[in-house]
Amino acid sequence: MRILVFFFAVCFALLVNASEKKLIFEPNSLTIEKNKTNNVKVSLVSDNNQSVCLNFTYGDENEEFSSTDIIKVLEPILIGPLRNQSSNVEIHALKVGHLVIGARSNEVDIPFSDIFRIDVIHSSFLNILIQIVGWVYFVAWSISFYPQVFLNYRLKDVSGLSLDYIALNFLGHSCYSVFNVSFYWISRVQSEYFSKHPRGVNPVLLNDVFFSLHAVTITALTGIQCLFYKKAGHKMSVLASSLFGIMISVLVVGGIINSLSVITVLDYIYIFSYIKLAITIMKYIPQAYINYKRKSTVGWSIVNVLLDFTGGSLSLLQMFLLAFNYNDWTSIFGSPTKLGLGLLSIFFDFIFIFQHYVLYRHSDNEYTPIS
Repeated sequence: MRILVFFFAVCFALLVNASEKKLIFEPNSLTIEKNKTNNVKVSLVSDNNQSVCLNFTYGDENEEFSSTDIIKVLEPILIGPLRNQSSNVEIHALKVGHLVIGARSNEVDIPFSDIFRIDVIHSSFLNILIQIVGWVYFVAWSISFYPQVFLNYRLKDVSGLSLDYIALNFLGHSCYSVFNVSFYWISRVQSEYFSKHPRGVNPVLLNDVFFSLHAVTITALTGIQCLFYKKAGHKMSVLASSLFGIMISVLVVGGIINSLSVITVLDYIYIFSYIKLAITIMKYIPQAYINYKRKSTVGWSIVNVLLDFTGGSLSLLQMFLLAFNYNDWTSIFGSPTKLGLGLLSIFFDFIFIFQHYVLYRHSDNEYTPIS
């Protein structure tokens, strides 16, 4: 009897697997200008023995509706009973915006995650400009770490640097690297993310991974320079040391809680991003204070600041260009964290520029160690 039950269970499992349906759009995403038309191939991979009528749905990563005003509503299509049957549909863009297209059928179950993404934009030229701006600020931010390293080596002294800033910056980029590497390479993190966001896209790209790993490497090198070049009495403040210890403790406790399966791996990885966010808010304050206390910016690379200002300004410019071209202003004002952090970084760059070129411009030849 048990053998029969097992036999039928195996047969049922094989039958279910054989009858799985998969809806494929080619291409799987489309960027198109308003009032333009393009064709998309729709295929249904299936072993069904009957024709299937597909009714398209419209929405975003979380919801779907039967109509839309972004493109001309698609007519239902009929796909024949043979495997890998396909049909072409015409996409006519009516309004700028984002759209996720799925499909439903009375004959078969279409996976909710089988979707087609459409971005209707104002201008393809503007899209190219957005990409150029993105690469320029990526390069500016990437090389902004080096002037400080070269300056430290030339002076053989780091008295003009805040060790609080160096330590917090290293921890921040380390957390950012863990977050990016986990999302880009660790399958368990990806599966947990897509189980919560079945229609989502991985928020981390390869250039994010490269930037964060490059940043943590150069900040580590700067930290090593501080160990060799620092003078007696030049050390981290009690406040910064305490904050550093608290953040490390949070990560350790989070790891323990995760190992006990109280929180998921995804939740634990998000803790690293929160630490990075907190550090970004506070990390520039110690350096601005040391410049004020010494009445000098000698030892603090202004080229680093100018490159960071360039990268930050272009990053904000790209955000607004994207919002305009995709009519997606909620990406800026609906979630103000990224905008706020960008403005905060530029604000501190202004402070450093003002200190260097206005307040302490006559102190270039005065190199006052911190007492």
